[in-house]
Parts: sequence; C-alpha cells; structure tokens
Amino acid sequence: MVKVKDYFNKKVTHTSYVKKRKKNAFWAGYLPFEISETPMSKTLESVGIDSKKKYRVANHEVLVREEPKFIGPLIFGIFSTFMLFGSFFIEFEEKVSGIYFLIINTLILFSSVVYYFTVPDKELILNRRDGLVSFPAFAYGKPFTMAVEKLRIGYTSGASGSPGPGRLIIIRPTKKQFGYMTNLGGSYFEELSFLIWYMDKNRPLPPGDAFDEYRKADYKRRKEEGFPPPVFRSFIPTREYKHKWQKERDKHWKDIIETDEKGNQVHRIWQSAENVERHGEWKPVVPQ
Repeated sequence: MVKVKDYFNKKVTHTSYVKKRKKNAFWAGYLPFEISETPMSKTLESVGIDSKKKYRVANHEVLVREEPKFIGPLIFGIFSTFMLFGSFFIEFEEKVSGIYFLIINTLILFSSVVYYFTVPDKELILNRRDGLVSFPAFAYGKPFTMAVEKLRIGYTSGASGSPGPGRLIIIRPTKKQFGYMTNLGGSYFEELSFLIWYMDKNRPLPPGDAFDEYRKADYKRRKEEGFPPPVFRSFIPTREYKHKWQKERDKHWKDIIETDEKGNQVHRIWQSAENVERHGEWKPVVPQ
C-alpha cells in the first residue's frame, strides 16, 4: 500500500515540451492559468479507499486521485467476446477467413485480459507542497511529473464556445502531445479553477469540507512565510476560512477584481508599501 509520504518522492521528468508552444493560444486550445469560476467543492465523502470519487488523499499538501485504467481493456474484451460468440452463427465464404477472424478476436481478448492484470496504477497527483503535478502516461508508460507552471493545459472541445461537452486535459510532453483528461468533475473551467486554486499554495485551500481539518495548518504556514502574494491570477475573491484570518492576510494582499472601461474584469493585487518592499511588484505566472 502506498504511503502518503511516497507521493512526495516523484522526481521531475520534464521541464519543457518537445515542441514550441503555438502562438495563437485560442485556436491551439490552450487555457490561461487563472481562476475564472468557483471550483467544485471536495467533500469528505469523496475521499478515502471506499470513495466512489476515487480521491485517495486530499489534504493541505497533496491530492491524489485514482484514475480509471480498465475502460479500454473492458471495452475491447467485451467486444472480442461478443465477436467470438457471434462467430458460431456467422457463415464464412472461406474457411481461412473464419480462422483469421477467430485468431484476431482471440488475440484481442487475450491482450485485454493480460493488460487488465498487468497495467500499473494510474494516478493524478497534485503536490501542492512542492508545486508538482504527476499524471499518467499511456498504457505502460512511466508517469510524467512537471512543475505546475510548466504545464500546457487545454480542452477537448476545440475553440472556446464550440458545441459539445468540454473536457480539461493536461497535454503530455511527448512528440505527439496527446492530452490526458483530468476527470476532476465539473466543467473544464471549474476543473481548471480547482487545479489552479489548489496548486497556488499562497492561497487558502479550495472550498469543501474535505480540507477543513487542514485549513489551520495551511494558514499558519502561509502566515509564517509572510503571506506571499498569489502565484496565479483570479477573478474570484479568495476568502479565508475565518474572518480573523482574512483580516490578517489583508494586511499583505487581497484580490481586487475591477471592471475596466470596456467592461472586462481586471484582476489587481493590492499591496502595502511594506509588502511591495518584501515581495516586489506582483506578476502572475503565465503559461510557457
């Protein structure tokens, strides 16, 4: 059984992508690193070994979600079994064709069974403490681990506003750059907002009672660090769990969301002169 501390032992596998980032982020399907919607709340019922949501761990340092790995072999296994059963009722014009048909579907069934029992566990690991994200490779490939600010995040429905349900993906740092679907729940904007919020360790933990028992420890850490400004931009006010915590943090920074003359929302950071001297001018992290 994997221990929680083992999730922090993942070494960085990639610091950049093989291909340069496409210039037109909109048509390329890239999403900006920002909190645009209130993210889904993680509840106590969604965490634990018996959880249907498959969140193995969710605290102030790491979130681990078990990813489905049996869908592919299950589909191919059922299909090949159905075809083998149906072969008893199919009349082939040539005996050779029937033999090939049986061999191919038997191989598919056998491969599905072998894959089912041998494929390694698939997990999405959000390491808030170290700012690292680990996500699965295809089939037997080793997982990827990258700094969150180095990721390229996109969506499957093409350009924003296109029909069909959108799915959030983390683009794999390979030559073909296939996307990995995160399956965090909600729309892709909600998933992105949750991922960015959780991985920004200068913000309080995201909504949800799954994190309530860890909020005090997280607050104390940020206070000891001098409440450094947030890493990513947000268009949602970031509230502390308690009013007195909010008052203390506001001495250092707070989200100010304004509307410019064109009616667009603008995120600004208010900082005292002391905080500017301590942290410097605030600049949000943008995708590479």
